Amino acid sequence: MIDFSETKTGDKLRITGMGAPGFAQLGDTVTVKSCNGKNRCDVVHDETGEEAYFALTCGAQRLERT
Repeated sequence: MIDFSETKTGDKLRITGMGAPGFAQLGDTVTVKSCNGKNRCDVVHDETGEEAYFALTCGAQRLERT
């Protein structure tokens, strides 16, 4: 689980936990595009270039640092 307050633009994160159906498979890597430091992190999928965001505690639980 990531800590939004420690997540910065350019960080590499891996999809874990419940995954991200329709966006990424478990183990896929994403790059942080922006993060508000509190409860939202916008990312881009490293392979597909697709963008998504992860929010609140449930989003943080689906990501880990690589």
